[in-house]
Amino acid sequence: MKHGEENVFEAIDPAEERKLVRKLDMVILPLMAFVYFFQYLDKSSINYAAVFGLRDDLSLKGQEFSWVVSLFYFGQLVSEYPAAYILSRLRITTFIGITIIVWGGVEMSIAGTKNFAGIAVARFFLGFSEAAVSPAFLIITSHWYRRREHPIRVASWISMNGISQIVGALLMYVVGGANMSIESWRAIFLIFGGLTCACGITFLVIMPKDTTTAWFLNEKERELATRRLAVDRATRDRAEFNKVQMWEALRSPSTWIYCYFALCITLPTPILKFSSTVINGFGYSRFRTMLLGTPSGAFSFVTVWMSALGPRIFPNSRIFTIIFLSLIPFAGSCALLSVPVDKAQEGNTWGILAATWLASCASAPLCGAATLMASNVKGNTKKSIVSAGFFISYCVGCIVSPQAWTDSDAPRYTKGCFLSIVSWSGLIIGLVVYLIIAKSINRKRDLLAEQGHAEYMTSRTADGVATGLAIDSDLTDRQDKGFRYST
Repeated sequence: MKHGEENVFEAIDPAEERKLVRKLDMVILPLMAFVYFFQYLDKSSINYAAVFGLRDDLSLKGQEFSWVVSLFYFGQLVSEYPAAYILSRLRITTFIGITIIVWGGVEMSIAGTKNFAGIAVARFFLGFSEAAVSPAFLIITSHWYRRREHPIRVASWISMNGISQIVGALLMYVVGGANMSIESWRAIFLIFGGLTCACGITFLVIMPKDTTTAWFLNEKERELATRRLAVDRATRDRAEFNKVQMWEALRSPSTWIYCYFALCITLPTPILKFSSTVINGFGYSRFRTMLLGTPSGAFSFVTVWMSALGPRIFPNSRIFTIIFLSLIPFAGSCALLSVPVDKAQEGNTWGILAATWLASCASAPLCGAATLMASNVKGNTKKSIVSAGFFISYCVGCIVSPQAWTDSDAPRYTKGCFLSIVSWSGLIIGLVVYLIIAKSINRKRDLLAEQGHAEYMTSRTADGVATGLAIDSDLTDRQDKGFRYST
């Protein structure tokens, strides 16, 4: 059978598939979750270090700390498209395992910096080395799981953002109070970086390359893991760069809609990056600041899981779920803009704190948008290009947005709050447009399938057999007429 043609498979036993998925969840998900936990912990550690003397020890002045934050995303921005090319040329798991170890080493090097130049270079290379992880994890998820399984699995690793906020603050609380020969903020970089290197080595050794070589599955389970993805019309990891798919990705309107989603989600995020500094600025001690920041992580964790469980409880509601979850940080931003500052200065700061926690819930919309992209973009090279574009926009938003949150605008940060409100509103409008486009394409393909065009018929199971794409298929979502977009 030729590459990309329809194929016929033995029907999948639901009980066997459930057993298989449980095995995948016991190995694949924990590895991805731990890596993502350390990625967020490492890039956000600067938030805790700022409260424990980093600014003073490195003599940072004016906007230098803001640049230290932004340079991480400059590094990511420079790295995204080279990383996308490498992801389409090399085995993903090997490449990512090496990058984890490298970024752990860079994180540890921050402990040795002496001035702005030193930490600026280190933060740039930290972002450069971490850039491939999120795009790669979206691809890895689609290489192991069916589309209907994506929301829960993506939430499993993105929800580590919230856990890392809680654990990072508590670790900084403990280390900050310890009697050591070096500054506590230097120690935290050494600890986080060392743990990351250990995580990278573990990932490199344990993470299987694909379904056909998974060490924890027997031969029958490997065949089933591969077959169920073919029935789901998925594509496998391929070590080649397809220029046709690259041009399709760049010309597709949906690619730029995904980029727009990423930009809208990240423009409101400075409140999260500067949260410890903001809370500390209201007069709290640095130790209590760490504790008061933990509820933000809990809110993030809960809302990410809402983004995954919503579509599971209410089928075909992915986009509506993202819209609902976007209203939470939208409300928090409105509250930040409207809570009377004079009352907060008299001691009633809980309104400001609660607004900060709500406004920081950007991980849930990010999880929803990333899951949508993982499910709806097909073709190994196309998925790499679109994922890279998504995270380039993510970086641009993270670089630009701090400029709206300046010390001169404190404590209300009016410009930043307005930017957040406009961004969340823009995201909701973009989601509605995407929903209309996706449903329109699905309706056209359904109509052609009803008229008897075999290539437009979806995968189906009957009389003990299932139809799907050939095992080695690398068709894109545009080329595969039997594919339907998740909404």
